[in-house]
Amino acid sequence: MKTYSIKVIALSILSIVLSSPAHASNWDHSTLTQEGGQGYDGTFWATVEGLSSSNSAAFKFPYAECAIGSHQSPIAINLTSNPIPLSLNPITKNSDNNPAAEPEHRADSLAVRYTQSVSTSEGAAIGKDQGNAYVFRNTGHAVQVSFSAGYPGKLLIGKDVYPLVQFHFHTPSEHRVIKGQYPAGHQYSGELHFVHQREDGKLAVLGIFLDGSHGSVAENPILMNIIENTPQEHDTYNTGGSGLPLDPAKLIPTENESVFTYAGSLTTPPCSEGVSWYVMSEPLKVAPSQIQQLQKFFALNNNRITQNTNFRTVEIHKKLHVD
Repeated sequence: MKTYSIKVIALSILSIVLSSPAHASNWDHSTLTQEGGQGYDGTFWATVEGLSSSNSAAFKFPYAECAIGSHQSPIAINLTSNPIPLSLNPITKNSDNNPAAEPEHRADSLAVRYTQSVSTSEGAAIGKDQGNAYVFRNTGHAVQVSFSAGYPGKLLIGKDVYPLVQFHFHTPSEHRVIKGQYPAGHQYSGELHFVHQREDGKLAVLGIFLDGSHGSVAENPILMNIIENTPQEHDTYNTGGSGLPLDPAKLIPTENESVFTYAGSLTTPPCSEGVSWYVMSEPLKVAPSQIQQLQKFFALNNNRITQNTNFRTVEIHKKLHVD
């Protein structure tokens, strides 16, 4: 398997969140490897996904957690069961062009601190780049933007710092929302995942729904930039250009009332648990054509089906402030 470390963090540290340090498969939606080097690509994952809730022989070690894990993601977030409020501490975000004061970092505070970055053509070497850079990537499972080791953007959870490693897209959405007229759970057009990794390997993912159901919505310029510069060939980087600015903070909805949080897992093999999930309630509205363009990269949908909650508690951050 080609394992590209997107951060300088050693794979031995990354394996903390995996089921076994001896089988530290990467978690960036690329080709997944077994002992003999025989990889599973995104098409295989989509094929076996229907078996993920059973104790199937298809998920032998090191992928057994996909089948037998008790805290798997995604889930259907049930608003009718009144998620437990964490606090009234605001959640804030800023960018280079819109600085926000650092919040008081209580144990339950949540703050996004993303900054503008510039594209590079370094491809697989991006993980060792100490500058502020990013690269467009087609992982074979998702359209992805990967950041250099020197990128300063981060997610702050209390006093814990989670640097932003990459973000990628799923169509349709992985999480669903159970409410009112959607007793089985409303599924959005897509879902954006910002993946963060703490120094000790712990992962935190910020999920944002994409709503592409409104024909009157103009194309999102940042999303269009990503679509146009992501290569069509699977498991490749865009090595043809550099110098394109991108501010991830501008992909976060400006209107948001709450963020749901729960303990979950990766949504692709090895489905490792111990991932902290934060899912924004309000979607980012995008043009329907942009959802269609994301879907053209892959023959099948690249979302995982919802998993059993198994009595997990979904908590909620109230009064989201976007500065």
